[in-house]
This record gives sequence, C-alpha cells and structure tokens, in this order.
Amino acid sequence: MSSSTTGKTTKLNWKLSLLLGLLTGGVLGAGIQHYNNVPVTTAYSTLKSDYQSVVDELNKEKLSVKQLTDEKALLVESSNQKLEALNLQLDQQKDQLKQLTEQLVTIKKQQETTQKLVVTKKKLNKEVVALKTKAKQQKEVIDNSNVLFEQKSKTQHDLAVVQKQIATLSPEIKKTKKACAEFKSGNSWNWVSQKDCDNYEALQQKLSKLKAQESQLKQSLATINKKING
Repeated sequence: MSSSTTGKTTKLNWKLSLLLGLLTGGVLGAGIQHYNNVPVTTAYSTLKSDYQSVVDELNKEKLSVKQLTDEKALLVESSNQKLEALNLQLDQQKDQLKQLTEQLVTIKKQQETTQKLVVTKKKLNKEVVALKTKAKQQKEVIDNSNVLFEQKSKTQHDLAVVQKQIATLSPEIKKTKKACAEFKSGNSWNWVSQKDCDNYEALQQKLSKLKAQESQLKQSLATINKKING
C-alpha cells in the first residue's frame, strides 16, 4: 500500500475513534479536550461534518478495495487464461513433437528399406551380369559346337568319300600291278603292254594322294572330337 493510502487510513482511523467516542458517551470529554473553548453546537456540527468525511473516506476506501479486488481478479483470470493458453500451446507442441518423432521413425524405416532395395538391386544386377556372361559363354559354346558338329559332319563325309575311292581303286591297282609284272618278266600275253605299267603308276600316285587325304581327314576328325568333348 502507498504512503498516501497509509496517511488516509491513519486519518480515517483517528476520525473513527473520535466518532466512536461520541457515540459511546465520551463526547463531552473528548470534545472539550480536542475542541477547547468551542461551543457544543459548533463542536457537534464539526463532528457531524467529520463523520460525513469519514463515511466518504470509508466509501472511497471500499471502492478502492473493490477496484483493487476486481483488478486482482482480472489479473488472476488473465494469468489463468495465459496459463491455459501456454498449457494448450505446450500440449500442441508435444503432439507436434510426437508426430515429428513418428515421421522420423517412418523415414528411418523407409531409408533402411531403400538401402536394402539398393543392396538387393546391386546384387541382382551382379547376378544378371553373371547370367548374361554365362549365357554368352554358353551361346559361344553352342555356336562353336554347331560349327564343330558341322565341321565333323563334313569331315566324316569327306573321309567316307576318300575311303570309298580307296576301296574302289584297290582292285584296279592289283589288276594293273599283275599285268605290269607280267609285261616286265616277258611272260605276258599279247594284250599286256607298257600301258598297263603306266596305268599302274598312275593309280599308285592317285592312291598315295587318297591315303594322304585319308590321314589328314582322320587327324582333323580327331581334333574336332577333342574340341567337342572338351
């Protein structure tokens, strides 16, 4: 409370004491003591005026107390409202923090899932590359095998042709060889001549070439079979 309010309260208390003294019968002594050489009527009027002043001061004080009480109530209400607003804001921030925490957990899970997918994709890419490489190698083997089988088939065919020619040529060689031998021994018949020896030599050369072809084809066939069998 301020100094002015304290002064007013002291004055008010004094006036109330004086008034109370008058009301309880001590008016004469108090009036004579406080208002020396003042007539009773004048003293009464003065005391009445003072009483009214005291009543007015009291009313003012009551009004001031009421105003202070109202202000205090308003401050309390305002503080409560602010406190409620702060509590509400705090609850909202807690909810927001909870949501952000949940979002963070979700994002971390998504990151982990994404990382797993990346790892899986890399692994699959490696497997795909390996499969493509293996498929390419197998295709090359198959293509080479096809080529080798074609070569084998052709070589077998050529070998069969040469061997058939050799088989066909052998009887003719034997025949011309015998005629040539008779011609050279001088015991030949009239139809045996030098021409038989010439044919024999020619057939021998042809047989040598066929034998050489046969050997070469057999060697090629063995090489092809080795490649096919790995």
